[in-house]
Amino acid sequence: LETDEMDSVFGFAYQRVPHLSYGDAKIPAYEMIRFSVNIMRGCFGGCTFCSITEHEGRIIQSRSQESVLHEIEEIRDKVPGFTGTISDLGGPTANMYHLTCKSETILKNCRRLSCVYPTICKNLNTSHKATTELYRAARKLPGIKRIAIASGLRYDLAVEDPEYVRELVTHHVGGLLKIAPEHTEQNVLTKMMKPGMGT
Repeated sequence: LETDEMDSVFGFAYQRVPHLSYGDAKIPAYEMIRFSVNIMRGCFGGCTFCSITEHEGRIIQSRSQESVLHEIEEIRDKVPGFTGTISDLGGPTANMYHLTCKSETILKNCRRLSCVYPTICKNLNTSHKATTELYRAARKLPGIKRIAIASGLRYDLAVEDPEYVRELVTHHVGGLLKIAPEHTEQNVLTKMMKPGMGT
């Protein structure tokens, strides 16, 4: 979906509460996402153990900053029990928001399974400027005390943009930045198409 189409889907008049048929039942899945905002879909990581690329595509589909900020305001104003904390501003990968190939022609013809393995493709735009600007704008919204980033992130991409890393660790993690190296041994990581521990 293009950005305007993504915005349209996320702009419907969702009630933001479980269906009345659930009554007072505790719904763990709802509790987990109640105060979180999905900013994008898709993943160009192509990791062999993950299905996100298969069911959401390898092209990153991002919402506009305005759409994301509007949803935060909707959560603030509509969701029962909101205390001022957005539990996540992310998606399949927290730091692929608006990242894409530098050339539409290359993107259409590329047959690489991953834009980041075995190395980051030279045609990939790795600037996290849009993400950093989104974080800053979201923190300024009235009634928002804290925004956490709970979605996983590609740390091999993050280190390409020190300003993003500084923004992330200064304002959006609870003391420790949790990263998920899925393994420690290079031969296993190679089969998974993940960067090594050196990253």
